Amino acid sequence: MLKNLMSTRLLRLFSRHSDVSALARVASSPDNAEQKNFFDENGYLILRGFFSEQRVMQARQRLDALWRDRAEQQNLVIDTYFGQPNPGRMAFRKAPADCRQFVYKLMDVHLEDEVFRDLCTDGRLMQILRVLLGAHPLVCNSLLFERGSQQGAHFDTFFMPSKTPNMMAATWIALDRVTDTNGPLFYYPGSHLIPPYLFSHGRIEAIFSELETGAAAHIADIIERHHLKREVFKPEPGDVLIWHAQLLHGGSPIANPMETRRSLVSHYWTDVDFPEPEQRIDLGDERWVLRKSHQYVIDEDIMAEVDAFLATISASPQDVQAVPGTFDARKYLAWNQDVLRAGVDPWRHYREHGQAQGRVW
Repeated sequence: MLKNLMSTRLLRLFSRHSDVSALARVASSPDNAEQKNFFDENGYLILRGFFSEQRVMQARQRLDALWRDRAEQQNLVIDTYFGQPNPGRMAFRKAPADCRQFVYKLMDVHLEDEVFRDLCTDGRLMQILRVLLGAHPLVCNSLLFERGSQQGAHFDTFFMPSKTPNMMAATWIALDRVTDTNGPLFYYPGSHLIPPYLFSHGRIEAIFSELETGAAAHIADIIERHHLKREVFKPEPGDVLIWHAQLLHGGSPIANPMETRRSLVSHYWTDVDFPEPEQRIDLGDERWVLRKSHQYVIDEDIMAEVDAFLATISASPQDVQAVPGTFDARKYLAWNQDVLRAGVDPWRHYREHGQAQGRVW
């Protein structure tokens, strides 16, 4: 019964996608009910011209200022040199200038900068998300890109599943014009209707050692078996894409590395999973941000304590396999000292809690 219902909905979905005028009407509709119906059926929603040229220019200028004054940024973290020989994560204030020429992302910039915080918590945007999710949204992380991610097709629930299934959405705010040559985002409408992939532990959050095997095979299989149609998002500055937690998506290859593709990606959980006021930062007007650890800069004085603690524990192979291959337990404890003080195995903590909480390492 479920399979037949899903097949019928997918067939109706692909028929609907042949009607470009219908897509344009819904995307620009002020009718929340129509937008929600479209989102529920397709797994995404496009808001054309949502942010003004002035706000886009303000964000671009602020990104330039962050780079110019990065030595003053004590808390921002950057993931650098994607696709290069030595990718890594470091304090933004220590980032060499040349890494800006390559694919990078600034982590949780909304916690540090008002301009980007105001974009991802814009009142109109939060209201739309509230309708789509059926609950109050709160920002749980943000990723600021200057170039396309070139990330393969994936589900966000691999990395940050909500406690309550499907109570998560993401937004992609365009700060540049996106073309075929600067690595546009791609997505598969209707893929959110397909039952999620379960890793060997029986859950949807990724075991990183299984991403290139079982998960990749599952993705290839559902694309072929359900005849999923790949769509490419080529927005103008100020456009916004919202997608469902289970929408299959990724980043196209960059054909012209000289082109920027500036964008702010944010993920939202809801007050269903974080009902207590102390779990959230209240920005007013029902705009909320997840309250989480933000001690990003390693205090060298603490490293002796970290090393002494690590010498007393032995991580299980299951926990080690479940975290990213580049996971640094020393940095994780130094940046998340509540874990250190609690005397908790960092590998297990990240697998069971830290990944979902968006903790850095």
